[in-house]
Amino acid sequence: MIRSWRCRRTRLAKCHRVVRASVREACATWPIQAQARPVTSEALEAIVYGAAVPILTLLEDQPPEGVAELVPNIVRVMLAATVEVLAEEPKPR
Repeated sequence: MIRSWRCRRTRLAKCHRVVRASVREACATWPIQAQARPVTSEALEAIVYGAAVPILTLLEDQPPEGVAELVPNIVRVMLAATVEVLAEEPKPR
């Protein structure tokens, strides 16, 4: 039972790291794209796809029950990471 709990906790910690890194990467890529030209829907899709690949890779070996267990947590972490990135942005004066 303890081993199962530790395994689950380790898996969640890895998931958190990957999701946060993916969100930060997407948020960092957007302004770089926007400097060159307005971000098109195709460019936005490429940014989102690039950020989604590491997250989806985490889930590919999971059984459906494991994915269903992780998805709510992934969404929560994605939202929290997005808010963190926004909070770190310099405030206009």
